[in-house]
Amino acid sequence: AADLALLADLEDQIAAAETRIATLLPDTAYRVLTTAPGWGTVRAAGYAAALGPIARWDSAAKIYRAAGLTPIVYASAGKRRDGGISREGSVHLRRALIDLGIGLWQKDPAARHYAHTLRERGKPGGIIACALARRANKIAYAMVRDQAEFTPTRWS
Repeated sequence: AADLALLADLEDQIAAAETRIATLLPDTAYRVLTTAPGWGTVRAAGYAAALGPIARWDSAAKIYRAAGLTPIVYASAGKRRDGGISREGSVHLRRALIDLGIGLWQKDPAARHYAHTLRERGKPGGIIACALARRANKIAYAMVRDQAEFTPTRWS
């Protein structure tokens, strides 16, 4: 019974935090992110908190690199091989980008088709998640930079 009371208390705290986030997000440049399918206030706020002011970033590619989602490159004697993700950079940003990718995958038919295409090509789940995170980051960065709402025809 004590565990259930603790769980109920935690759920109340989470609900209060989400309500507070919902009141703060509309006052930021990141408010446009909630127009994308699968991106609610919590996902948009996570991205905003991990990035800070969008003006700090020159491109979506730099954000992706700062998240540590770019592959490690092994090169020697003219040969090149890509390894796993570098994991250099912000864990919070990496988690926020993966979360945006999951949101798109869940709600956007074009993103779901893209993931399905990658799966048919034999890509493992981790690579698909990173690819969706990259696509979601490009979309989110452009939306915030241009203050443009999500338009499916522009992003598919």
